Amino acid sequence: MTKPIYTVLFIVVFIVFLILVIPLVLFTSTHVTAEMTSDTETPAQELQAGGLFIEFEEGIGEQEVKAILENCNMTRNWIIKYNVDYMGDLYYVKVDEDKRNELNKEENWNDPVYPEIPEPRFPEIKKGNYSYIIVSEENFENESFENGSFLKVMKKHNLQVKKSIVCYILFGDGSQNWSEPKNLIPEMDAIRIKNELEMCEKVMIVSPDYLEG
Repeated sequence: MTKPIYTVLFIVVFIVFLILVIPLVLFTSTHVTAEMTSDTETPAQELQAGGLFIEFEEGIGEQEVKAILENCNMTRNWIIKYNVDYMGDLYYVKVDEDKRNELNKEENWNDPVYPEIPEPRFPEIKKGNYSYIIVSEENFENESFENGSFLKVMKKHNLQVKKSIVCYILFGDGSQNWSEPKNLIPEMDAIRIKNELEMCEKVMIVSPDYLEG
């Protein structure tokens, strides 16, 4: 009779041991894993902009650029670098809706560079009742461009190719010391400023100059 009693007691003690110890082990393991995960995860850094590239219509002066910027709710001090060529010369053709519909009837002048990539050779920016057809310096350097269908079509419709004025707006004190917060703005502000400036009639496109923090 003694052995069965000891056997039952042993089983009871073993079950109690499992009930108490296993949850403790599981909790400790989960807690340690969670701490390790928390310690090793690196929070995502928000994009910061050190400046803006702004493409204006031909003929805009530095004082007019300054006036446009002063009417925008900028969150930092800024410096204008007027008529820069960081991206090479940029050109454009401005057309209204009626003229753009006429161009749609023409063939080949804006076919994709590569047939497998259905992007037009000359990108367009739509603003209100106008479209800007963008022509890069590289297009003009192409030997076949002068005699190509693009210029022939523009001439046929009495459209002029004009040169853009590109300005770089540098935030902060002009030192370009990107480690200084005063020389950067967060992505959210950069997008807001971009949208505000692109409402201006003479602004074609605004491109924030992002730096990863």
